[in-house]
Amino acid sequence: MAARPRKRKYRGLEPNLYESAGYYTYRNPVTGKKTGMGSDKAKAQAAARILNARLVKGADLVARVEGTSGLTLAHAIEAFQKDRVDSASKLAPGTRANKRYALARLAKDRGDMPLEQITTRWCAEYLDEHYKGEPYRYHRALLAQVFQFARTKGWMDDNPIEPTSKSDTGYTKQRRRLTPGQFQAIYDQAEPWFQVAMELALVCLFGRAEVAAARYDHIVDGRLRYIRKKTRTRSHTAYVAIELTPAIEDIIQRSRLVPPVSPYIVHRVHQRITAETRARDHWSRVTDDMLSKTFARLRDKVPEIARLEPRQRPTFHEIRSLGSKLLEDTGADLGEIQVLMGHADESMTQHYLDGHGIRWQEAKGPGKGMAALLKGA
Repeated sequence: MAARPRKRKYRGLEPNLYESAGYYTYRNPVTGKKTGMGSDKAKAQAAARILNARLVKGADLVARVEGTSGLTLAHAIEAFQKDRVDSASKLAPGTRANKRYALARLAKDRGDMPLEQITTRWCAEYLDEHYKGEPYRYHRALLAQVFQFARTKGWMDDNPIEPTSKSDTGYTKQRRRLTPGQFQAIYDQAEPWFQVAMELALVCLFGRAEVAAARYDHIVDGRLRYIRKKTRTRSHTAYVAIELTPAIEDIIQRSRLVPPVSPYIVHRVHQRITAETRARDHWSRVTDDMLSKTFARLRDKVPEIARLEPRQRPTFHEIRSLGSKLLEDTGADLGEIQVLMGHADESMTQHYLDGHGIRWQEAKGPGKGMAALLKGA
């Protein structure tokens, strides 16, 4: 299996040899241990060539003697994907595609590593080197699933990734929160169909998947029902029925005025009818990706946002966060917001509320009894 291309600053160096501030370090491809190689590039290169030849050959011999030849990380990934991804009927198509993509990268990066030689240190160094922020958390969780699957097959005695950090603790989120003024500036540029989409996200706290999936026949007994796509197979809190307030009814009534007639609340007349469009259950339906791209295009026309670096600019998903903060400002408590967002965990709702400036905690002032105690002292 072909090795993953090295980062530009390491190109020209022997495999497993790294340079930082003029000093070279060799990482043992079997144990993951790093050893200083000094500042002489020629000597470091020569030593790395010898070590690579010995260690790679040695790993193959050990695997042959122990009868584990062929039981590599790539082998476990292939079996895991076939059993837990490709055959998992409950996985949404998007989730299945994301897992396949991430598994392919893991196999390309480190697929030739023998399972019995994977240690906690190896896992930690691989994650720290390749991933930051959310990708770190996602790939760590996926590796944990692969290793747990390997344990069920008797290929590994334990799960070496468990002691590693569950998130990249040194990472600071770059994306900025969306402000009310920025929301309005984007909204004012939008076509009617996208204004409806933005309002659904803001008022109902929908993610883009829920915005795209909302239908008129989801309104039952005066409530708009929705299923939180990300957690629908894990928690009953993903199933939410929202009372039709005047604000929501107004959004729905205005959506019916947007051509063409459609079963979906957010719909539009597409400029081009492609084979993919015709394959949908109704040609007027919009996709998750269409919502993201439309938002990004309008967002980048707002001068205040255009001045930010691309990774700092808010995405469509930030409308959901802004809506939760505005709801909190009207007096809604954390529990009410959590139910509306379809979260099983209160800490996740707290995450959406954070980042919009200082959140002052209300405190009750001391009564007259306190003053009396002081006088008595």
